[in-house]
Amino acid sequence: MFLNELNYPVDRIKGIGTETLKDLKNLGILDIKSLLKHYPIRWEDRLTSSPISSGKSTGFVNTLVKVIEHSYIGFGSKKTLKVLVQDKTGYLSLICFGRNFLEKKLPIGEYFYIYGSNIQYKFSELQCSSFEFEKYIPDTEPKQFNKLLPIYKLSGKLTQHNLRKFIYSSLVLYGEHVTTELPRSILDKYNLIDKNRALEYIHFPMDHKILSIAKKTLIYEELFHLQLITGKKVINRDVKPKTKKQLSTKLQERLINKLPFDLTKDQKAAIEDIIRDLNSTKRMNRLVQGDVGSGKTLVALLSAIPIIESGGQVALMAPTELLAKQHSEKAYELLHSVGIRTAFISGNIKSSSRKILLTELEQGNIDLIIGTHALFTQDVIYKKLDLIIVDEQHRFGVKQRMSLKDKGDNPDILLMTATPIPRTLTLTLFGDLDVSTIKTMPVGRKPIETHLSRIGNEEKVYDFIFKELIKGRQVYFVYPLIEQSEKMNLKDAQSMYENLQKIFSSYKVALIHSKVSEEDKENSMNDFNSGKIDILVATSVVEVGVDVPNATVMVIEHAERFGLSALHQLRGRVGRGNHQSYCFLIYSNLLTDDGKKRLMTMKNTNDGFIISQEDLKLRGPGDIAGIKQSGFMQFSIANLVRDIDIIELAREDAFKLLKDDPGLLSQENSSLRELYSVAPPFSSNFITLG
Repeated sequence: MFLNELNYPVDRIKGIGTETLKDLKNLGILDIKSLLKHYPIRWEDRLTSSPISSGKSTGFVNTLVKVIEHSYIGFGSKKTLKVLVQDKTGYLSLICFGRNFLEKKLPIGEYFYIYGSNIQYKFSELQCSSFEFEKYIPDTEPKQFNKLLPIYKLSGKLTQHNLRKFIYSSLVLYGEHVTTELPRSILDKYNLIDKNRALEYIHFPMDHKILSIAKKTLIYEELFHLQLITGKKVINRDVKPKTKKQLSTKLQERLINKLPFDLTKDQKAAIEDIIRDLNSTKRMNRLVQGDVGSGKTLVALLSAIPIIESGGQVALMAPTELLAKQHSEKAYELLHSVGIRTAFISGNIKSSSRKILLTELEQGNIDLIIGTHALFTQDVIYKKLDLIIVDEQHRFGVKQRMSLKDKGDNPDILLMTATPIPRTLTLTLFGDLDVSTIKTMPVGRKPIETHLSRIGNEEKVYDFIFKELIKGRQVYFVYPLIEQSEKMNLKDAQSMYENLQKIFSSYKVALIHSKVSEEDKENSMNDFNSGKIDILVATSVVEVGVDVPNATVMVIEHAERFGLSALHQLRGRVGRGNHQSYCFLIYSNLLTDDGKKRLMTMKNTNDGFIISQEDLKLRGPGDIAGIKQSGFMQFSIANLVRDIDIIELAREDAFKLLKDDPGLLSQENSSLRELYSVAPPFSSNFITLG
């Protein structure tokens, strides 16, 4: 029986009653399989001796001691037992706060195993108030010592002792009979062990070596299944071939030659990747990822030209109307001179205009249409949709992207993201996509200087801004809230807009946020772009797509309230011209450790890929990819940052297996075939991005 088939209620285990059941449920433990997959968060080393003499420097002891004497410290209700113990290297006083009953359990002259932590030198002696012990019985193996002891995440009134007992019982009753999932050849290749042994040794290892083997086995197995799922998606993606093309790139080359600048090396490579995919018999499923301002949109628009030249249509979908409108304006500016017909669609277009636009689209008189989710509504019909471009793809759900895909006959898909994704996450999250990465920035771009400032020191920031405004530059102020909140003591965009108008009274200040109408938002952005507005006060609505080369200062107040990705995207709104640009991250006194790490990461680097790697450490993969649905990428034991080497091995092995035996029909793969039939290792939405 496979581990995932052990759906028996957890209260089958002796000792688990109604109250314990509630505590286990809070840990996500509902059945035997989830109990066995509740892996230790660490292992306490009671195998390696650590004598009293080393306690002062190490902070803990693990040794055999003799009880020497009992005494008491304090008076009245605070009277506390002190037990003096000795091993071969020295003395230690056990301070028994609230445990005076230990006088009888630790009698003078008897020997005990003891594990103590937080050892401190006080009052001319070594003291320990946090300790566990077990009576020494000659020629008898102790129950809680001379081993690696698992430490689990707890809930409610659960204790480590009880949880260990429940897991041990489930291993004896069920774990022993669990079927191994991986092919024998893979186990032998990496010196891995059978599933039942791996489960036993991950919870109750005999030594460090066997623990390491058990961890490696279970981590590899989990990542192998992930890569197998990914490989199957690749196979399914390529099932329906398309007609091989030989697209003309003459018009594309003509436009590239007319550009007032040279494309970067990475932009050229990305365009070559895309053209090769478009000419292939396999449907393109490519992700173009690049840092903020690296020129992904230009790559996408140039790549669309050969499709349009061949008589096909292209749809470009953006997550916000503001960004879609800007893409539309850029596309018209770039493409209309070579006769390419572009159009913009949104839910706010009047019905009469919309009807005309939809008729033109259906008749093929529009080559490139740009919009938001309005692109895949029921009344939108394309004559020949051959290419779909999705910008900031992680902001769309899978169903939304599939709805647009269904508008064409097996169209090619090009996804773009300005949130660089670490290689580890790319291999797992986007394993069924081909990836082009744009790292080189356009010539002339200067690194943005990032400064940290505590709330209360804004005057210095304002003085600096005045100097930039005098030079004719423009400034962003970004806030976490639109309006004041009774629940959160944070600055808000509306109040600060009014305040900044007084501080910078000689300059034009505007406000945009999600509650501002699209028309007013567009007018403000146009005025800011043309230089009529000097200071733009906003929320994170300006996080993507806003491109104003003359804007040189980004001020983000309560920066600790924003994630790393959002901070990097907001900072990327400046530094788009040849002028030196600056970002001020203003933070409050209520700064968490994670908040400090985020701000220091921003101060120390402008590299979006490094920032994304740090973001992955602080957040889960679903968050960084913009996907937060239940069950998404929730590993039991694997870790995308720590286990990169195993990810790569598992990917190579899984893809080779599928190449040799795509139906898992061989005898060696029979366990895998049965597993995926009766008890798939992951839920269907574990990775759903295709």
